[in-house]
Amino acid sequence: MFAHLVLVFTSVCCVLGDRSCYWNAECPYQFYSSKTPYDTVRGDIRDYPNLPNCEAVSVWALNRHGNRNPGDGVVDNMKAIVRLKDEIIASYEVGTSQLCAQDIEDLRRWSWNETIEESPAYLTGTGYEELYDIGKRLREKYPQLLSGSSDSYYFRTTKEQRTITSSIAYVHGLTDNTNLNLSIDGPWDRDDLIRPYENCEKYQVETKEGPELENQLAAYYKTEEFTTVQNNVQQRLGINTKLSSDDIYTLYEICRFYRSWTPTLQSPWCSVFTDDDLLVLEYEDDVWHYYRNGYGSWVNERLGGPVIKDLYDNFEAVVQGGGKKIISYFTHDTMLQMAFSALGLYKDDFVIQGARRVPDRKWKTSFIASFSVNLIAVLNRCNEAEGQSYRVQFFINEKETELCPFEGCKWDEFQSKFSKYTSSLEFCSPDYVNPVQPLTDDAGIHRLGTITMLTSLLIIYLCNVNG
Repeated sequence: MFAHLVLVFTSVCCVLGDRSCYWNAECPYQFYSSKTPYDTVRGDIRDYPNLPNCEAVSVWALNRHGNRNPGDGVVDNMKAIVRLKDEIIASYEVGTSQLCAQDIEDLRRWSWNETIEESPAYLTGTGYEELYDIGKRLREKYPQLLSGSSDSYYFRTTKEQRTITSSIAYVHGLTDNTNLNLSIDGPWDRDDLIRPYENCEKYQVETKEGPELENQLAAYYKTEEFTTVQNNVQQRLGINTKLSSDDIYTLYEICRFYRSWTPTLQSPWCSVFTDDDLLVLEYEDDVWHYYRNGYGSWVNERLGGPVIKDLYDNFEAVVQGGGKKIISYFTHDTMLQMAFSALGLYKDDFVIQGARRVPDRKWKTSFIASFSVNLIAVLNRCNEAEGQSYRVQFFINEKETELCPFEGCKWDEFQSKFSKYTSSLEFCSPDYVNPVQPLTDDAGIHRLGTITMLTSLLIIYLCNVNG
């Protein structure tokens, strides 16, 4: 809820503020979907008071890697589009550009970062700092957990450089100024816990490579909103080169990657967009992630189950006298969104569709797929009137969540909510048929309409009978 209030406030501020020039905008738009810097959306777990008469005895965390370089394909597209730099500057000099003088001057000084070609998709220094700082804040918040043998801790990473280095940064921050020397498990050749989708044939064929995502994105690029952005950018730059929809999105990629590496979170490439443009472009990723990782496919929700079961199993073990003090996993935004979907978080009462952007939606990747996005669960042992008990707190990006109240779920409440999750991946078989038909396809939408109509008729009938 707080995240959405921040978004609304920021959007209003930006719309009302002077946005004619990018370089000195008082309130530039800050949310860039899955390339949003962590500091833009995070809270601070240290600011939450400890529960009275309680002590944290275990922390479980699922983390996305930190800020990274773009991948090979994006780098190639960016290299092609930055060739427009001279044409953009020339259009300003002949008076056909609408950009401001300082924005053009900043673009003149801008230069290509060759390291992104040498290390595509690698964690950046900014990304290392993001994960180090998360570990440091956890160390400062729960210092009592940073003592004991190495067997009390477990860290695991996927096989990518960006997750491996993120895990190193996190453990560095967690153990800095302590005597602990902790190891990190992985990478595994096959990891059905924190990257199950890689080996799930059902997901790979029907969700990742299925037609629905492509159809939704095609519908998005045909919307009046997007074509307006495309035409406005063309006019704003005043260049002769005709910009395609792919060109517009590549300009967005340059803007959001390069800005994320600067202390001021600005890039002259962002000057080609207004705040209204950025709101529309942000939605492309929301659609993409919804169908690839979220509620757009029932498979995604199922794939989030095993890692949530791991959370439950560890806290159950701690209550029984075993378990770990700290467990942390380092994976990708795909896994975080699947876990959120399994938990029923950020679910709208309508289907996200490429053809129609609903501004007041819960599914916003700027908040649930930013760099370093995380889910943190804390098990507290408490002394209460009825004796010793346990309470579980949940934080996303170091902010409290709707999963449990801030004072935590009581242990029986936690068991009731989380014991249902399973590590089974039997549904990944291509022959598996989902026994529960989702309401996201055309047939489902028709059934939903029929149910709504019948409900309305029933209400009318009851009103007539009673009135």
